[in-house]
Amino acid sequence: MPLLNELARREDWQGLHTEAIRVRFHGALSPETLAEVDYLDAVAIRELGDPQRSLAEMERLRSTPGPVGELAELAIAEAWVGILPRQGVGMYQGYLTTRPDGLYRDWAAYQATVGLAQDGYFSMALTQAEATGLTLSPDATLMLSDPGRFKRPLVAAALSGGLPGAGQLYARQPQEALSALTVNALFATGMILAARDRQWTALGVAGFFGVGFYFGNIYGAADAAIRHNRALRDDVVRSLDPLAPPPPSLPERVPRQPRPPEPIPVELSPPAVEPSP
Repeated sequence: MPLLNELARREDWQGLHTEAIRVRFHGALSPETLAEVDYLDAVAIRELGDPQRSLAEMERLRSTPGPVGELAELAIAEAWVGILPRQGVGMYQGYLTTRPDGLYRDWAAYQATVGLAQDGYFSMALTQAEATGLTLSPDATLMLSDPGRFKRPLVAAALSGGLPGAGQLYARQPQEALSALTVNALFATGMILAARDRQWTALGVAGFFGVGFYFGNIYGAADAAIRHNRALRDDVVRSLDPLAPPPPSLPERVPRQPRPPEPIPVELSPPAVEPSP
């Protein structure tokens, strides 16, 4: 086990996988040690690019008592965060509910909070942190408690449909708002002048490109709101980074002290008998 743990710390995943196979083949292992070897091997398999096989192994180890079962449950939650974030966050929350004395509660609480923040559920992330005793910095608390800064893409698109550039300004992109307003105003002016002078060809060309830029302005407003929200989520998650506890790992085993050797009994010789006079 010491070599396996050292390979895991060094992130030598191929070496860890190879050593786990060798240990299983050559050693008579206790159930506890075998479960630890299987867990480390599953981590190595995941990092080597076979997440499905790793996930199946973690599902098998999930019911194992002790740290291995807890680590397997957290690994499954981490895998689901990459597939369905809300499902993964729910698994972290389930760990906190079903394991009130779990060894890795701080890590699960942090991951659940970060997952909610990444999905934009700022108030829920703040509630999650407070409920699990996760101490937030003042900056993180301020950012999580102000969800009103999120911009709705549909609102941005509707505003730019009424006045080009208004949606970009709503999404706090003033330069894009000025560009959208200027370009659409130029095309609108050109169309008006062409219609006044009855230059129908020029009117058709200006109208063709003008309509394209008009709808592009609407799409750009919605995209500006999405980019604003993504940057805001990234800022919130970065504010949580200093709070990250150490990643979960198998606890170090205390080496057993060798038993002192049994004292060798000393054979006592019979007392010498003095000859009688």
